[in-house]
Amino acid sequence: MPSDIQLDSSELDCNVARLLDDLAHHGRAAEDISALGERAIAPLAHYLEGPPQSFPQARQFAAHLLGLIGGAAAVDALRAVLTRHDLAALDPVLAQSEYAVKDEAVMQLLHSPCGDLGEEFLGAFRRDRLPAAAAALARLRVVDAIPDLVAALEDDLLAARAADALHQFGASAEALLVQTLADRRGESGAGGESRVSRSRRVRAAMLFGEIGGPAAVEPLQLMAGDRNPTVRAAAAVALYALLPERLSAEQVHSIVAGSVSQEWQVRERCQHAAAAIGAACVPAAIEALTAGTTLDLYGVPRPVGEPEKRWLVTLTLTNAPSDAWELNLALVACDPLLLAGGLAAVREPRAAQSAASLRRHRDPVVRVAVAEALGRLGGVPAADALLELATDPTRRVRVSAARALRALAKSGTGPAPAARSGLRRRIPWAARARLWWALRRTGRKPGDQSG
Repeated sequence: MPSDIQLDSSELDCNVARLLDDLAHHGRAAEDISALGERAIAPLAHYLEGPPQSFPQARQFAAHLLGLIGGAAAVDALRAVLTRHDLAALDPVLAQSEYAVKDEAVMQLLHSPCGDLGEEFLGAFRRDRLPAAAAALARLRVVDAIPDLVAALEDDLLAARAADALHQFGASAEALLVQTLADRRGESGAGGESRVSRSRRVRAAMLFGEIGGPAAVEPLQLMAGDRNPTVRAAAAVALYALLPERLSAEQVHSIVAGSVSQEWQVRERCQHAAAAIGAACVPAAIEALTAGTTLDLYGVPRPVGEPEKRWLVTLTLTNAPSDAWELNLALVACDPLLLAGGLAAVREPRAAQSAASLRRHRDPVVRVAVAEALGRLGGVPAADALLELATDPTRRVRVSAARALRALAKSGTGPAPAARSGLRRRIPWAARARLWWALRRTGRKPGDQSG
């Protein structure tokens, strides 16, 4: 559509509509429509005045082009989009499509150099719950929106954007966030607090872990005694972020329980905190590993996921003393593949002694994983355990141990002579022969007394 050809308004409307509807060639359409400059505003506005469509792409594109062209007329056309079409009265498919169009209009208005649009954005958020409106309200510092944003923490689809907006408000949102921590809704003698109420309080607690605020300490401490483990965990990890020097045993237990929560944000925060806390988390980690279940936000028992179990294994191996019988009992009871996965994630050298304690596990899958882990960790405990694993009755265990010993030899952290001599006296000649064959390529035979 050449820009130097003058068309009447109806022809221009038809040509612009045709370009917008041709979804496969929007790149070329963008050039042609943008070349019209301000002449394209009226056809684009007319297009957006039309009925919603099952697919939003063409109408979103029209809103996007209005934002690119800019100017007072384009801004007016975009503002009209926000109040046009009642989403509640539309067919669900059309409503979802127009929801995306209105969200695009907000994004374009937010980047326009026009006057104050706070009221329009607040109305769009209250009326249609537009995610882009949450960001716009925070950017324009519309403090009247804070109660609405706090309430939106209950909305699973909108909660992340509302939390981001509240984070930008910072101290201005503190009072209402403190209030919502104690606002339990849906309680009854039988059912207890509703899931959405728990979600709101959990998200508010995690916000305090990011933005701080001494006023939140007391309500978070009360929340840390909640009956739901995810709620307790969110409060505990927030308190740890605010006051790490006042970490209590109850908080540690709650943080470890939260590290296997089905709520991914709580789980991620708690795992990070537990890894930083270290050894104090081991008893609670062993308890969680042995129990194998956790309560969700509905209060329903759910099995702990396999990735979370592997993480618990890694946490315990990294931080627990090797002679802790509770640790050995919990690890022996683990599924072999799960235990092997946990061993594979161990990276701390101090965990070598704990990993070495599993060298006589009944399952060869675990013994192979032990050998591979010890080869990475190094040190005297690792070398001594690998010398024993190199004489294992199972060939693949011997091969893994030999490879690990070879790696230790190259790094200069191979088996000590005294350890090799002691081992030689303890094992029969047939096992020594297998050990010799396993280690021959390392350059360190069992009888070698050199360093």
